[in-house]
Amino acid sequence: MKSGTHLLQELMTALGYKMYGAGVRLRPEILPVLDDETRWRIARLAYGKQALSALEAAGPEQFTEATDRAWDALGWSWHIRLAQPLVTWYSRELVDAGFVADVHRRSVGSDFADTPAGVCWVVNQFNIRQLDGHFLREWSQTGEPKIIFNYRDPRDVVLSMVNFLCDRTGRGFSNYNDFLVFSQILKSKESPEEQLAYALSDPSFPAQRDLAHMVWLLNHPAVCKTRFEDMVGPRGGGSAEAQARSLDRIFEFLGVGDAQPGDVAGQLFNPDVFSFYRGQIGGWREAFTPGLRRLADDRLGDLLRLYGYDQEGYHPDGYERGA
Repeated sequence: MKSGTHLLQELMTALGYKMYGAGVRLRPEILPVLDDETRWRIARLAYGKQALSALEAAGPEQFTEATDRAWDALGWSWHIRLAQPLVTWYSRELVDAGFVADVHRRSVGSDFADTPAGVCWVVNQFNIRQLDGHFLREWSQTGEPKIIFNYRDPRDVVLSMVNFLCDRTGRGFSNYNDFLVFSQILKSKESPEEQLAYALSDPSFPAQRDLAHMVWLLNHPAVCKTRFEDMVGPRGGGSAEAQARSLDRIFEFLGVGDAQPGDVAGQLFNPDVFSFYRGQIGGWREAFTPGLRRLADDRLGDLLRLYGYDQEGYHPDGYERGA
């Protein structure tokens, strides 16, 4: 969370992908478009024999409605398998009862390759100790789906999350139930300094532990690593050169042969996206007092070193793991 999801969303939609998953505002134009073959594949995962027989005799409108419902439930099932905290974000009822639970039970042994093609899935956390083992085996053996791991200076992640939960974006802060709780805590503090001190101190604060749980992605040779600081480009305080290098690496990783960095670079920095505030590199330098800097070094020091950030922060021509 807060590592620049919007940058990759703008990139992937520019490359022709549809979007799905956590942390994405699913506007109609970026939703997956399902053909009949895909709809039947999803239906066979989601429904039992009796329902499938009835679906064969259904009219086009009923077929579309039933398979839309199946796709929605299958998407939630994959959220569960990819260890997204749906119970905390939404409710246990979503996970443990009703159609979603039925579809999850039927499809839990299916491959990720059975999901619609041409879709970029976004997940906010990827703790290998919680991921579905069937998915891990499929990915290890086939290299699919291709995984892009985008990260950011942990201090800017904390600052961005505080700004987001204090509704400084002016667009609200999502419908995750735990966000309501942390927003109330932050707004009870008397100053931005107190808000940041709390966010740095509470290990349960959103995004605090995510980078620690995803060091394995940073080291895996089959994962494409990208940094916010490289992807954001000049409008976010970065450089066009670093952005172009990152885009070249992603294009090669995805097998995109008909695009150049210049074709999409201007579309990545989009201030109109829901969660956007300032989108700048190193905002923590202005926001952190000396005391907050010491607290951040104490709480985040190991992560800063693991991810290649020193006490001063980002160097555009410096660390690029996996480049």
